[in-house]
Order: sequence, then structure tokens, then C-alpha cells
Amino acid sequence: MANKGAKTYNISERELQEMMRRASEAGIAAYKNEHEETTRRKAGRLLYRTKTLLERYTQLNEYAQNSVYTLERAEEVNEGIADLEVLTKFGIFDDDKTLHNLKRSVVTVNMVMAHVNTMLEVYRKECESSASKVKQRQYRVIEYLYLSENKLNTKEIAELEGEDVRTIQNDAKQAREDLTALIFGLDGVITRILRE
Repeated sequence: MANKGAKTYNISERELQEMMRRASEAGIAAYKNEHEETTRRKAGRLLYRTKTLLERYTQLNEYAQNSVYTLERAEEVNEGIADLEVLTKFGIFDDDKTLHNLKRSVVTVNMVMAHVNTMLEVYRKECESSASKVKQRQYRVIEYLYLSENKLNTKEIAELEGEDVRTIQNDAKQAREDLTALIFGLDGVITRILRE
């Protein structure tokens, strides 16, 4: 039963096919746009994570090297803590979520920093063996900005390298993109491709 007042339209088979084709094309285009935007956002997040890792590099390295999360390490720090071994044997700490979370956090940071340090070494070797003076400078920029104990700002690096500040900023950006590819693997490579 038709609704009163509702309009009906007659369309040919050809018009129906054309409408379906246009709707399909619009849907595919919308999907592609959404996918590209999602990939761009992901790339941006990876670059941000790389920059944050580098900015916190010395703190994270110190944390990884000095954290106490095993009885052996605790005993190295404080010999009087050996009584904890007896308590542990009786299961005193089995339900202590704080200790478990601490250990998981320390193990995670140690793994991440071991990976980051390995990739920084790979990048250092790649840059130092490059014939490109720009590539060689890019590692030095990262080292001065993030890795050395006495960090320098871009203006100080520019003076040291005999370049303008903008060149140093571009070097840092390119180096972070290169390191993103090394640190995050395939996702990082996709980031590099999107930036080109």
C-alpha cells in the first residue's frame, strides 16, 4: 500500500546503473580519503613518538641502567634488603601489583632503550660512512640535540657547524624521519614514504 502524498519516480535501468556507479565511486573515494588521512595521522604520531623518545633519551637511559626491580639488583644497592628473599619465598609479594607493575615497566623501558640504542648505532654508522656531508651532519645534529650530556640548541649547533639555523632544523627533521623508520620498522618506513 502506497503512502498518500509520497512521490514516486520512474527511472530507467540505465539511470539506475548510473546512480549506482556514482554512489560506488563516491563511496570508494570517501574510503580512500579516510584511509589516507588515517595513515597521515599515524605517521604524525610515529614522528612525535620518535621526537619524544629522543627528547627523553638521557632520562630513559638512566632509568634503564639504574632501575631496581630484582632482588639481586636490590641487594647491590642495599645489602640490608637481603631479608626480602625470605619474604619472597613465603609469597609475601605475590599479590603486590605495585611490584609487578614496576618490574613490567622497567623491563619494557629496558627493551625499548636497548632497541633505540641499537638503532641509533645503526644510524650513526650509516651517517658516518655516507659520502654525503649533509647525512654526516644529520647524525651530529641529533647527537648534539638529544644524545650528548651537554645538549645544544639549534642556534648553537648552527654556529658550531657553520650553517644557518633553518638548515639545522631541517637536518633534525630529516634525521628524526630516518630514525622513525629504523625504530618503528615498516610503520616508520611508511611514514618516510608519505613525507617524500
